[in-house]
Amino acid sequence: MSTKTRLANKTIWALEDITALCSRARKNWEKAMTRAENKLDPVIVASLAHLSNDLAQIESIARLARQGDYDQNRRDT
Repeated sequence: MSTKTRLANKTIWALEDITALCSRARKNWEKAMTRAENKLDPVIVASLAHLSNDLAQIESIARLARQGDYDQNRRDT
């Protein structure tokens, strides 16, 4: 069984920063979604739903990469 290659510190820090920024973006997304739902704006709600999916995918990729498990062929596009 082979061992995983250790990530460089700067790579680890960058991936952790990406994850933290995604978390902050998710909070901002929640505020925007609440406003769009209150205004009954279906176009903005749909756009925000797509944005939410993209954020989830970014978070997932960063998490996998941080663990050294990222496989480009497995990701959903």
